[in-house]
This record gives sequence, structure tokens and C-alpha cells, in this order.
Amino acid sequence: MARPRTPLLDRRRIGAAALRIADEQGTLTIPALARELGVAPSALYHHVSGREEIISLMREELALETDPADWDSAQPWEQALEAWARSYRMAFAAHPGAVPLLATAPLAEPFMHAMYEKVAELLLTAGFATGQVMPLITALESFFLGSALDLVAPPVMVSAVSRETAPHLSAVLDNTPTDHRRAELAFDIGLRALLTGFRELVPR
Repeated sequence: MARPRTPLLDRRRIGAAALRIADEQGTLTIPALARELGVAPSALYHHVSGREEIISLMREELALETDPADWDSAQPWEQALEAWARSYRMAFAAHPGAVPLLATAPLAEPFMHAMYEKVAELLLTAGFATGQVMPLITALESFFLGSALDLVAPPVMVSAVSRETAPHLSAVLDNTPTDHRRAELAFDIGLRALLTGFRELVPR
């Protein structure tokens, strides 16, 4: 039998399919990925060493959706961090089912290290102490990962509230949007609060 002109598998196809499965199912297994690609599980191991490398390929696919032009380290650090947070949040929001998997696997990829290098340089240049930088990055990431999930959550998350037993909460909910603006407003206010708090942590 003649060999196909185009290989059935390549690393980009594996990463994209894995991201799609994790997004749809909230989990990832080698048999499910092989079925999605229409190959035997053993065929995957000609291209990847195992599940960890597949997750790395998923991250690479996600990174391709995050435009580095969206933020510039030459900007004031608050503006650069805000642009990074917004860009990265939207990339994760496109794949909410994959967030738990991607967010809990160790980051060993050089392209991810390059991104964190850029953020670390930004914060160190702004005057933050070396011991503050990773906690600040982690805090910001935790916030926008949660915000990415909130983007795909129902517009109304708190419902059936009794005005008699929860009058203050009812008043608050009366002034809360009941469409997609709820998540956007929460992100905008939360990000502003984080960046304002970060500013107070710069050593004097």
C-alpha cells in the first residue's frame, strides 16, 4: 500500500484535538484522543512521549491564540499587565473545559517560560522585589482563570433570593446585570482592584 501523501498525525493536530476533547469533556484520556483522531493509541506514541507532552501541545495551541501584540512591556506596568490579563483570559475562555487541566499541570515549556520571563522583567523593572514577582503573577493568573470560567457561566448565578430573609443581597442583585455584562463588570472591577493593590506593594 502506498504511503499517504500527508501524515495522518502531526503534533499540531494532536494538540488541537486534545484541547477540543478536554474542552468538551473536561478531561483527557489517550484512548479518547486516539478515537478523535481516528488512530490506534499506539500511533500517538510515534509523536509524543505521553500525557504530559500532550498537555504541553495543548498549551502551545492555546498560546497561539494569545496575541503577544496585545501587550507591550514598554507600556507602564499596570497597562501591560491589564492587556496581558485580558488577552490570556479570552484565550482560556474559548476553552473553559480545559482550564482545570491546563491550570494544574506543571509549566515546563520554553514558550511559556518566555512569556513569564517577559512578565517577570516587567514587574522587576517596575520596582517589585524578586520575592514578590511570582506571588503577584500567580494571584493575577488565579483571578483571570476564574474570570474565564465566569464568562461561560449562566448570566444569573444567584437566584431565587428571598427579600424577607436577604434584603441586602436582594438590593445588590437589583443592581447587577442579568446578561453577559455581569461577568465583564466583575472582571473589570476585580482587575482594577488587583492592580491598585499591586501598586501599593511596590517597595518605597
